[in-house]
Amino acid sequence: MRVVTWNIELGKDIDLAAHELRTRPELCDADVILAQELSPTDTERLSSLLDMGSLYDAAASHPKTGQPFGNAILSRWPLRNPEVVALPHTAPIDGQARSALFANAEIDGHDLVVGCVHVETVLLDLRRRVRQVDAVADHLRGFTHRCLVGGDFNTASRRSMHAFDDVLRSAAVHRLSTAERPTFHRFGRPFALDHIYGRGVTRIDSGVVESAAASDHDPVWVASQIDAALPI
Repeated sequence: MRVVTWNIELGKDIDLAAHELRTRPELCDADVILAQELSPTDTERLSSLLDMGSLYDAAASHPKTGQPFGNAILSRWPLRNPEVVALPHTAPIDGQARSALFANAEIDGHDLVVGCVHVETVLLDLRRRVRQVDAVADHLRGFTHRCLVGGDFNTASRRSMHAFDDVLRSAAVHRLSTAERPTFHRFGRPFALDHIYGRGVTRIDSGVVESAAASDHDPVWVASQIDAALPI
């Protein structure tokens, strides 16, 4: 099973994003794609170009585009029972809200919950961003079956990365992607902002597709094996 998470910068070039998702060897066989910063139109276009089913949610519109600014789950497997979790706190400058989107998918005969998350930027202090991640973890504590959760966590520091890892670990959800690989560059500095976590799955391999042209973020991918049984 292969899962990809990608912040596709304000959906600026969906056709190019679809091309990269179809042609990059690490991305082209994805069972699930978790995409952030899309509008409903972006999501429909991307799912059509990739011939994948999709679900979408946006908690707010983006001030630059005036368009809904949200999360999408694309899947080669049927998606059902969508749920939206509102994240506490809003952006300190424009008051933008955030949410996380979840759905059930049956992959190779196994039921999994898949989730797409976009945490607020570092303009919101770490204590409040930890509460946003804890809202995700609290949702995951509500059930014990397998799950995959990914997205843009805006972890601009190792401190925030470790804090978010700890919160999700408290829900028996563990990191699958490699923490050290940068996915975003700003002012000549690399940042690892985008991550994938799971429960009841074992990582086989993972990586970052560098210099993706459709976004200022690079996509993260994880190849994993679904565990035969969940740990007790």
